[in-house]
Amino acid sequence: MSWIKKIFGTKKNKEVVEQSVAKITDAELEFLINREFPENADLVKSKLNEIQSDSHYGKNRISAAVLKIANSDLTKIDFLITKANEDFRDIISEAEYPRVSKHGFGERNEKELKTDNLNDWTEYTNWKNKKRTHNTV
Repeated sequence: MSWIKKIFGTKKNKEVVEQSVAKITDAELEFLINREFPENADLVKSKLNEIQSDSHYGKNRISAAVLKIANSDLTKIDFLITKANEDFRDIISEAEYPRVSKHGFGERNEKELKTDNLNDWTEYTNWKNKKRTHNTV
């Protein structure tokens, strides 16, 4: 049984609400760093190397979450990395599932949860895919 089914349960004749999971390649992470911190990309890369994870995929996913939450504010990076190394789930949920994570289990009905999941995923995907918004000199 998948962890999603363990969390949300299964209901006969009803669809199980699943959350999308971000997959961040090295190239995507490089793009995000350069887009969010064009003037400080090397510094940010160095700081992101401090993120602890059991896998390369996990480290990229957590790094992208840090970048999203930092919202191009370099002063937030160190705090977010520390928070990620204490419990990466806090960073992942804030970046990827902001609406869903505001509610406890059982507080939302299936339709509300599906809507929140869709809106969260749309927001995350739009952020991940947007083009550079900073002016470059």
